[in-house]
Amino acid sequence: MTEEMKQRITIRIAGKEFELDVDAASEEKIRAAVKRINQRIFEKSSSYPMVPRDEILSMILLEEEVRLVEFETLRDKEKEKLLQQLHTLDERLGEYLIGR
Repeated sequence: MTEEMKQRITIRIAGKEFELDVDAASEEKIRAAVKRINQRIFEKSSSYPMVPRDEILSMILLEEEVRLVEFETLRDKEKEKLLQQLHTLDERLGEYLIGR
């Protein structure tokens, strides 16, 4: 991807600014993710006001990784199911064509 297709944006997570070079098509998704992250930080900080910010971020990261592992596990199961269905279809098609 060429540099001309990238743009520099500034985001703020947990009060800290970051400058990123992103594809124009990704900006909206990144900004939506930042909004969700900051909302989660606010919610956790409100629920646990005495917990330091780095621990709040660690809790959020753990929750997100657990969700990602669950999603990947589900995706892998669905992929295996689809592959099995495709194999069954292939066998049936082969049997049909041989029987013609």
